[in-house]
Amino acid sequence: METFDVVVVGGGPGGSSTATFLADGGLRVALFERERFPRFHVGESLMPATMLLLEELGARAAIEERGFQLKYGATFIDEDNNAATQTFYFLPGQPWPNYSYQVPRAEFDTVLLEHATKRGVTVFQPATVEGTEFDAGGVTLTVSGENGPFSVRAKMLVDATGRDALLATRYGRRTRIPNLGKVAFFAHYKGAARRSGLEEGNIRVYVFREGWFWWIPLAGDVTSVGAVCHARTVKQWTGEPEGLLDAMIARSRGVSENLAGAVRITPVHRVANFSYHNSPVVGDRFVAVGDAIAFVDPIFSGGVYIALRTGQLAAAAILQAFRAGDFSARRFAAYERRVRAGLAPLFQFIHKYYEPSFFDLFMHPRNYLGVYEAVLNVLSGGNWVTMPWRVRVALRILFGLGRINTWTRRRAGLPVESRLEW
Repeated sequence: METFDVVVVGGGPGGSSTATFLADGGLRVALFERERFPRFHVGESLMPATMLLLEELGARAAIEERGFQLKYGATFIDEDNNAATQTFYFLPGQPWPNYSYQVPRAEFDTVLLEHATKRGVTVFQPATVEGTEFDAGGVTLTVSGENGPFSVRAKMLVDATGRDALLATRYGRRTRIPNLGKVAFFAHYKGAARRSGLEEGNIRVYVFREGWFWWIPLAGDVTSVGAVCHARTVKQWTGEPEGLLDAMIARSRGVSENLAGAVRITPVHRVANFSYHNSPVVGDRFVAVGDAIAFVDPIFSGGVYIALRTGQLAAAAILQAFRAGDFSARRFAAYERRVRAGLAPLFQFIHKYYEPSFFDLFMHPRNYLGVYEAVLNVLSGGNWVTMPWRVRVALRILFGLGRINTWTRRRAGLPVESRLEW
């Protein structure tokens, strides 16, 4: 039986980053990925703070040389209110760049996994982990590979299996988050309308009565288009997924106009029950990273950044555990607290975003006491890097203004309920 210091299950950004940071720390690491890369995956738009993490991972140059579409900002279009438009451009002078990329995940994830291999990680692919047995001395994995079943032994396990959540599924539970449970239908198109200059790579969010669309321009004249719908809209649909996506496109003037003449070049994919928390996040001799911990509504494109950041934090905690010779759940409690603290502002921001009173403020921002800068801190992923007291105060002011606006709208007889209640 082959032995390693750490085994990582899952080869996405969370798994590859954790494995790379651990290998850089001198540990012998094995990574198991059940699919053969490249493979299609949702989540093509990167937060700017991702660039800082890629630099620390040693993979930034490999990403930047691929010719991905540059992204300098995000544009929100409210089609329920005369197509009111607000564009946010990422601020210069931050610890992270004022840009990121729109990336086909198949290629992006492959670059990161190949980078992990170059750093010394032993990658098994395709290889499916069929069983995990923990004991006082470590963990034994039963794996199904191309050449049949085999077993490996390690002192620690990292769950980077994404929404499948290997350990939570076998030993814990998933808690769905109220008001954020939705369904997305998405595909890639060739020949969609493109903007010019800095706007070319902006992610666009079209908000309409039944939900919202993402519009992500990729390099090579390809555009990722996805409809995020209320669950009841999907339940009422009796046809094929392609038909539902087409029906949603027809209800959005901006999306349908910009897709005129475009050709769909991928199947229509579906992702359901968008937001949840899993438990346990840590335990004796294991930690979870990325989507195996939680999945956040994709309105602000935080998935890849959360995966990379939790991978970095998990690796730091595991390296400390090896130095101390202590692999108990108590040793990793600080890691879990830090992850929850990083997720909290993003979850709160997303909850508020769907409330008409807050969305009205969001679409008409004013830099009152640093509120605009605080919004961009969250949209950039900066709350995971640095969150000065002035940003925290500004966010509290923003949420307070939202409550006042709710009271004002209610008195005026205007809608105040969340746009997409569960």
